[in-house]
Amino acid sequence: MREALSGMFQSPPRPASELGDLVRNASTHKGAWPKLSVWHGSADRTVNPANANEIVKQWLDVHQLPSAPMSEGTVNGYPRQVWWNADGETIIESYTITDMAHGTPLGIGDNDKRYGNQGAFLIEAGISSSYHIANFFGLTERIRQPKAAPTGISREHANTISMTVPVPAPEPDLATILWPQARSSRRAEPPQKPPRRAIDVGAVITRALTAAGLMK
Repeated sequence: MREALSGMFQSPPRPASELGDLVRNASTHKGAWPKLSVWHGSADRTVNPANANEIVKQWLDVHQLPSAPMSEGTVNGYPRQVWWNADGETIIESYTITDMAHGTPLGIGDNDKRYGNQGAFLIEAGISSSYHIANFFGLTERIRQPKAAPTGISREHANTISMTVPVPAPEPDLATILWPQARSSRRAEPPQKPPRRAIDVGAVITRALTAAGLMK
């Protein structure tokens, strides 16, 4: 924590190659390095504005770009520096929000919409860092195009049609289910006794009376 606070307040300068090595040695990544958008208020008393210069210097070395900006201009009245790669893609940008203290700058984006409400560490500055950062990473572009509606169906109705095909549930194997139940119920039943023959009462009485000589 002491080292972090010291870095925030003092921001000791280091050589660009040393800062770049900290990134390269921290990862085994061999592909393209990420883009970077840096924003800092020049009146920040919590984090020394020189930190912005150090982090830009670090990632310029990682991307092997020159220290001098390739382009400089203003956006909504604030200085912006830009570096791009061999393909012309902007890789690093740095905004200095002059006279702004520690916080996130709020304002209107390029689409004339306001983003965010002023509050603690949310400062009305006339420029929206959230919008411009999202635009820098391509997050404000529309990536989904509407699909063409089938013939004879309006676009409104096509949007309500489910594109999923119901999959019928597999039929249960009745033999597998019923056979164990039949066996268990059979084991639970008591053994069945052989059925008894019905008694002919009249024949019994006739034979008894005949034997006694009372009937012929």
